[in-house]
Amino acid sequence: MPLDINLSPLYRISGQEQADMPGVLALNPPKTAARGREQDRLIVYLLLTGNSTITTNEYYKLAEGAANVFYQTPRAVTSALRAAADFVNKALLERNMSTSSRGQYALAWLSLAAVREGQCIFSMSGPMHAYWFSQSGPRHYFEPAITGKGLGSGQTLNIHYAQADLTAGDHMLFCGRVPNAWAAPLEDAKPSSFDAMRRRLVTLTNEDLNAILIHASEGVGTMNLLKGNASPKLELPKAEPLQEEEAPPLPSPGLPELEGVESTPGHVLQPANYASDSAEIVEENEPALESVSADPLASLPRQTTPRDFPASIPRATHKPQPVPTEEIKENVEEPAPKPQTAETKQPVPPEIIKQPEGPREPSPFARKTAKTIVSFMQGFRRSSQMFGEKLRGFLPRLLPNSETSDALNPSDFSMFVIAITVPLVIVTILFVVYSKYGRNPQFENYIQEAQQVNQQAPSLASPIEQREAWNHVIELVLKAEDIYRPTSESISLRQEAEANLDKLLGITRMQFNPAFSSKLGIDVSRMAASEKDIYLLNAANGDVLRAFPSGNGGFELDTTFTCKQGVYGNYTVGPLVDILALPVMNFINATLLGIDANGNLLYCAPGQVPQAIPLPPPDTNWGHVNAFMLDSGTLYVLDAQSRAVWVYNGKDGTYIDRPYFFFGQQTPTQDVIDFIVSGDEMYLLHGDGRLSNCSYSRIDSNTSKCQDPVPLVNPFQAYQDIDLFGAAHFTQILFAAPPDPSILLLDADGQSLMRFAPRTLELQNQFRPTTGGGNPVPSGAVGAVAVSPDHVLYLAVNGQVYFSVNMP
Repeated sequence: MPLDINLSPLYRISGQEQADMPGVLALNPPKTAARGREQDRLIVYLLLTGNSTITTNEYYKLAEGAANVFYQTPRAVTSALRAAADFVNKALLERNMSTSSRGQYALAWLSLAAVREGQCIFSMSGPMHAYWFSQSGPRHYFEPAITGKGLGSGQTLNIHYAQADLTAGDHMLFCGRVPNAWAAPLEDAKPSSFDAMRRRLVTLTNEDLNAILIHASEGVGTMNLLKGNASPKLELPKAEPLQEEEAPPLPSPGLPELEGVESTPGHVLQPANYASDSAEIVEENEPALESVSADPLASLPRQTTPRDFPASIPRATHKPQPVPTEEIKENVEEPAPKPQTAETKQPVPPEIIKQPEGPREPSPFARKTAKTIVSFMQGFRRSSQMFGEKLRGFLPRLLPNSETSDALNPSDFSMFVIAITVPLVIVTILFVVYSKYGRNPQFENYIQEAQQVNQQAPSLASPIEQREAWNHVIELVLKAEDIYRPTSESISLRQEAEANLDKLLGITRMQFNPAFSSKLGIDVSRMAASEKDIYLLNAANGDVLRAFPSGNGGFELDTTFTCKQGVYGNYTVGPLVDILALPVMNFINATLLGIDANGNLLYCAPGQVPQAIPLPPPDTNWGHVNAFMLDSGTLYVLDAQSRAVWVYNGKDGTYIDRPYFFFGQQTPTQDVIDFIVSGDEMYLLHGDGRLSNCSYSRIDSNTSKCQDPVPLVNPFQAYQDIDLFGAAHFTQILFAAPPDPSILLLDADGQSLMRFAPRTLELQNQFRPTTGGGNPVPSGAVGAVAVSPDHVLYLAVNGQVYFSVNMP
């Protein structure tokens, strides 16, 4: 049963319940949602803190902009959540930079929750709290070390991801600061009704509130946002825009508006008992009123832990003045500050906004260094003049007729000396400066941040969080290397993160080498490999190329090998559509077998003329042959157009008997592009990437059954929020090298060869090229793949073939 999601804002200012809560959205996916977002319902809970003046229109533009970015970001839900948070971060950072001269700033505490059926994946930025109340008991999410101080303070995103599997009757609670009266009851909450839970939270305390309570119930999959005691509703009324004078407006996300979603008019927030470090929100089209906000933490019991919380913000009639801001650390008691009037507050900009520094007086060391350089240049100049005078007198004596030869022009000689010495002096100075000051400071910042995340990643409980952390380390290192250059430190850090990420995702990296010294200039659609040779099928004309090992560790083309369309005896063979490497011992003495679309077989071998033998046509004749394969001497031919696989029993490597039909009452669809057979089990790969399985019954062929589709199993927990198989582009299926019975699926776009356990089809691992400078495989789709009997893996990419030995 689909779940309805009901949201009730808990919003109280100065003892008064407020109907409209800015920064809260409950959205159903729009029709224009990107791929992967079509079924995601989104909850946005945004709190702003700081000392800036924010209009409610800007508040809602920021929340709606985050929602737009979320629904326009495809693929993984965590990527969409991160993109939405990044939009808020960049918008506030740009605003903070423009208001830094007045000492004003605003930070965002942001919670985003994506709900798909019963799965809720949410992210938190800033010191947010989240509670999940289910039948198994309450769970509290609070990771201030990961979520940071809030968005808008810098380029780095601090995000904590978590997941909750909701069932009917479950509750969730998002809030910035947990009131003291809530702390104990929330940790030991029992299941109750939505109304009872809301009433209990409201009546437990008289403090101002800013939170949202979420309830999951059986329904039709709607999102209901309650306002006070109003009935559920899906749309929010639209606010009129307002020009804000104190700070430039937040930038627009530049994306289309979400369907069926409008913004709520801003509510004038009354003075509240929250920390003074909070953003001021004013109602549009109404002047601000002067107000004084006292520190709420002064009245708290001393055994409690004070936490900074973005509050309902006071209004002021005069131009807002920046308020002194001090960082309140978690689990550290601070003496309660005394209330201050607006006249006694001194504007102190926050640490995140740095004013440009004016020119400083040079230090004594700098003066001494400059004096030394000047003295050195003056001495060098005098020495050059003395050396030049002596050299001008000496050089003419080396020339013929030195008695009559004119001396060198002094001015020309001086220019010559200056042209040589000045660049040398400049290079020397630059070398000294570089040696002293070393690498770019921004490089060091990125590396230090990457090291911190690298140390935190193993301790994260969720594999999803670990995956995001390792990805963040790699991203930071790459940024550092772009600024400066790769160093042994950055390379080691990146390789460690990549190794941990690969282990988490089940990826096995393999070192590939190019098979040929230059590109072949063809598109390869199929490959076949023996223990020594590789055969390449040209997708354009259906001809086959043979390559054998050369002395330089690569391969060399056999220019004498012939295996292509043409007339052979009494038979005409068209362009080949598939090829197979034959066993060493066979009756025809061929090394390769090809087939065209009309069922004509072509036996090829080095140094020999190909031999054509047509297959006996089936009763329904041929439609269009797509592929074929051998299993224990039996030949299977796929004719997708006719929705058939025809089976030929071989005799001495030839097939002269009429075929029989593999399927019973069930037949595959016409979109099959490849297949494999092992005994009486057949797996068919379809054009949309799905896999089907058919079993042949030797007792009664009419009872042969097919399962379409066959589910693929991904046991790696780090993929919980990612549809790995849905995002893959499978183009080829094959068996691993004997004696391994595993099934291999080629993800062409991802350059990944996925290995699955037979029958269960559980993912075992993925084979991918190594990363970094040692990887010769270029970006692009893989045209074909082959595995030789001696475990050599071949990939055809962009007109070149790459091979890797010792495939596990």
